[in-house]
Amino acid sequence: MKKLLLAILLMIPSTAFASQCDQFFPNKKEIVVPGTTVLCNTFYATVYNTSKEEAIFSTEEFLPHSAKVERTNDFHADIRLGKTSPTPSDYDNTGYDRGHLTPAADAANDTQMSDTFLMTNMTPQEPTVNRVSWRMLEANVRNMPATYIVTGAIYNGLTKTIGKHSIPVPSSYYKVVYLKNGTIKAYTAVNTTNAPVIETTVDVVEKISGIKFH
Repeated sequence: MKKLLLAILLMIPSTAFASQCDQFFPNKKEIVVPGTTVLCNTFYATVYNTSKEEAIFSTEEFLPHSAKVERTNDFHADIRLGKTSPTPSDYDNTGYDRGHLTPAADAANDTQMSDTFLMTNMTPQEPTVNRVSWRMLEANVRNMPATYIVTGAIYNGLTKTIGKHSIPVPSSYYKVVYLKNGTIKAYTAVNTTNAPVIETTVDVVEKISGIKFH
C-alpha cells in the first residue's frame, strides 16, 4: 500500500508538493521546472525529471552545525520512483563516481546523512572533479555565511548514458550560494578530467541552465 501511495503521489505535478518543500528553496518559494517532480527529503529537496532520469538540481536550507556525522556510504534507490529509480549498480564499471548534488558532509544527523545517499541525489561525475575540485568547493561553501545552496547539473541534450536505467551524464555542474547579506555567489565546473571550479555569476548560471534563480 505504501509503495502504491508513493507511486500515485509521483503522478501529481511538482507544484502540488510545494507546501512540503518550500522551506528548502531560496526565499521559501519553489523554483518550478516544467516536467519535473520535487522530491522532499529531510533537509533538502531534489528537482527530478523522472522521464529522463535527470537530477536537475538539489536545494537545501543551509543550517551550520559543528557536530561531524559519520559518513555511511549507504547508496540506495529512491523507493518513491519504484523500479524506475537509479540504483548504485548503474554506476558499476562506468568510470564515473556517484556524485552527490547535496553533499553528505552537509548532513547534521544520521537520518540526514542517509538521505544524501539517495540515488536521486546522484549524477555520474568524473572522479577527479568529484573528489578534488568539487569537493573543495563544497568545503569552502560550508564556511560561508550561506542561507540556501542550490546545486545542479547541465545535460545539454547529451546522449551518453550509463547503467540499466540509462542515467544521463552531465556536461557540467553549477552551484548557487545565497548569502546572509543578500548577495549570491555562483560556480561552475565541466564534467571532464581535472576540470577546475570557476567562479561566475548567477546570471551566467541562469543562461546555461534555463532556470531562474533570482
